[in-house]
Amino acid sequence: MAESFIAEYSILISFGIILLGVFLFVREVFSVDTTAIIIMALFIISGILEPEEGFKGFINNATVTVACMFVLSYGLFKSGILNPLVQLLIKVSRYHYLYGLVIVMVLAAFLSAFINDTAVVALLMPAVIMMSERTGMSPGLYLMPLSFAALLGGVNTLVGTSTNILVSGIVTEYGLEPLGMFEFSAAAIWITVIGIAYMVFAAIFLLPKQSSNNGTAGNKKLNYVARIKILRNNPDAGLSLKKSAVEKQYKAEIIRVNRFDQVFKAPFEKDFVLQEGDELKIIITSDNLLHIRKDPLYKLLPEFSRIEDNTLEKTYKVVVPLGSPLVKAGISYYRFQNLFDTRILAWRKTKEVLETSNIFNDPVKEGEIMIISTDEANMFRMANEDQMMQLKEYDSGPKIDIFKAVLAVLIMSGVILTAALGFTKIVISAMIGCLLLIALRVIKPEEAYNAVEWKVIFLLAGVLSMGAALQKTGGAELIAQWLQSITGGQSPYVALGLVFFVTFMTTNFLSNNATAALIAPIAINLAQLMQVSERPFIIGVMFAASLSFMTPMGYQTNTMIYTPGNYKFIDYIKVGTPLNLFVWVAAVIIIPIYFPF
Repeated sequence: MAESFIAEYSILISFGIILLGVFLFVREVFSVDTTAIIIMALFIISGILEPEEGFKGFINNATVTVACMFVLSYGLFKSGILNPLVQLLIKVSRYHYLYGLVIVMVLAAFLSAFINDTAVVALLMPAVIMMSERTGMSPGLYLMPLSFAALLGGVNTLVGTSTNILVSGIVTEYGLEPLGMFEFSAAAIWITVIGIAYMVFAAIFLLPKQSSNNGTAGNKKLNYVARIKILRNNPDAGLSLKKSAVEKQYKAEIIRVNRFDQVFKAPFEKDFVLQEGDELKIIITSDNLLHIRKDPLYKLLPEFSRIEDNTLEKTYKVVVPLGSPLVKAGISYYRFQNLFDTRILAWRKTKEVLETSNIFNDPVKEGEIMIISTDEANMFRMANEDQMMQLKEYDSGPKIDIFKAVLAVLIMSGVILTAALGFTKIVISAMIGCLLLIALRVIKPEEAYNAVEWKVIFLLAGVLSMGAALQKTGGAELIAQWLQSITGGQSPYVALGLVFFVTFMTTNFLSNNATAALIAPIAINLAQLMQVSERPFIIGVMFAASLSFMTPMGYQTNTMIYTPGNYKFIDYIKVGTPLNLFVWVAAVIIIPIYFPF
């Protein structure tokens, strides 16, 4: 009885599960990966998909390939081969804002064609923020172009983004030829050039130019609050504030002095003299803070860490990203000592807050910058859990390991070329590349495991069940028939334009991978009903799912730059909507030129 009911109403049940999934994605009731797994589980429990069909996403070529590309990208980053490019970027930006902007976008677009675009933005964002600090420009003038260029560059090759790989995997499920490594590059390059040109010539008038008082402001001097202690034999003991090395050498502003059970606050008396053991609350630049930290005559407070040998630790400048758990949980010594073994050396706030509050008891806000001391593993954990995002590493030692850098470049090139030339499938070449990175000790096995963004893997595995359910129940064909009736079934250009529009609009509110998994089967069925080539529709879905500029939720890179850029939601609409419209029109014209109907 139950089986016959499911068979009779399978399409309705499938649509119901998908609508529930869309609601959970949009409202963010759960994380996107959890929602994807819930959808997959409901398809299996309802009987729409057999267990082996539901779990097939975990062994899909697309899922495995994406996991391997995360590892390969990490190998390149760890080798330090990209660091000279970042330093060149910072130097060029000193000459003119537009020079820096163009190079940022071209570099981001090029790197994103071969490396995960989220990783590219994570690499270049610290450099962009440093550019804004040195030029006095607002970070908002650089960060949105950075994110948009990374998205534009990601559509140029098969490995540029997980969405491309996912769509290629769906294509093979329909018995069609998988997408080639550079098959759609010619069309994508035109769209990338159009997008970059728009950002250079138009967005400079639309992007926010104001500096932020909180977070990553575009001021040249970034001041932090910190606490230091004057140790024994320090020459500052017995000197007035103005004559002390704290003010003369390290250019710090002393705003409070704790002396046993006494507290002295600015403004101080002219004859106020420092004493041994005084604990000073100071406002100081990040560079001078790191210099004073290395001075044996001072001790940075608080020193809460299980690591006694500070040489084992590194110092990082970090920003609290959008949606960080720290915003709700807050900072506490206990939490950081036991969970991350991390010391907060300094915390950037507005000057008014610095002078009036106990900074380490303050609530955490998105976009605030801290300087912390921890080891590399804990920094990776905090970044992986979206607790904090690294902006700069100060104690990194040698920047480039030449041997590892050469190996990483050769391996990545080999992966791409062997797949592009048709010697093997991308999933096989990517797997071999990962094994070579580990076997040649470019990275460690545990680093390879940690490099994979498992949320993305579970998301891909889960959302693939939507496409499978639509295909099995006939839901994709039903929706395709409805779209055909809307277009009149006459012009494939109109049909392509409609598919592209629906895809990029949906991506602004759903995950790009979820959107691609949902619409790609519909687009393929629509092309087959119209008796035209499926290729232009497949490429259209792939481009539209990745090129989402209208909201900060449209793509992960848009979310990453939201707080550091001091953006508002309306900024994405003002700058991103015209870009999406230009890309939409350009794609409908350009795609059929390279992929005729």
